[in-house]
Amino acid sequence: MRKMILLLPILILLLGCEQNKTPTVDIDWVFVEGGEFTMGMDEPLISPGGDSIPGYTTPAHRVTVSDFYISKYEITYAQFRQFCEATGREVPKAPAVSSYGDSIDFVFQDNHPMLVTWQEADAFARWAGGRLPTEAEWEYAAEGGKYSKGYAYSGSDTATVVGWVGENSDSIFHPVGLLRPNELGIYDMTGNLHEWVSDWWNPDYDYLNSPTDNPTGPDSGPLKMNKGVGWYYNSVDNKTGAPLKYTIHRSEVRYQSPMDKRSYGFGMRIVKDAK
Repeated sequence: MRKMILLLPILILLLGCEQNKTPTVDIDWVFVEGGEFTMGMDEPLISPGGDSIPGYTTPAHRVTVSDFYISKYEITYAQFRQFCEATGREVPKAPAVSSYGDSIDFVFQDNHPMLVTWQEADAFARWAGGRLPTEAEWEYAAEGGKYSKGYAYSGSDTATVVGWVGENSDSIFHPVGLLRPNELGIYDMTGNLHEWVSDWWNPDYDYLNSPTDNPTGPDSGPLKMNKGVGWYYNSVDNKTGAPLKYTIHRSEVRYQSPMDKRSYGFGMRIVKDAK
């Protein structure tokens, strides 16, 4: 009887821990072996309208990243809904206005990538046991890491083979994983949605003299960075239909946006450190 009394508090404690245990979420991880690569590029971008666009890539500079894991797919609506249910959050609704300014009544499917603000992306990543990628990690993984074949896009020299862009998207983003993956087996790093990264954007930051090992960008700034570029830009010249060599969909391209921005163009994927 005395042993039963002594064991009772332990059983209650164990049951309580089990009930309060944070739910896990299923994420397909891809291991990315670290290495050195050239981040950014010096060539000017060319818009679908044929205009030269300065300032959308960092100056080309050598960077080294350590081993890490990255999610094979953009985080989906089903995964984010699980996060909301576990943390008592309300599941965000899709914007009522499309990226073109039209009223839209969009209904998520479970395998759609989730539309998120930076704060939501960061909170989900932490809850799932990971974090948002740095810009360097994202770009390295998009280019295929140590297995890179030097493609213009993430896995191909033709944007529509690996990404939903202006020519094939039918003016909306698509469920994850439908097109061809890149050299590492990662999907949708070209087109579909912009993907939030952890770095701040600061116009005064000197990328040429930034740390070369696992850079994390500026310590602060007015905006947050995103990579990948969405479905709404063409990868070809609007007039001639010719492929653009230095198009806006290249993995070197970097955008800055307000942290609270939610639209039909912004999603996320997450990383975790390799142990």
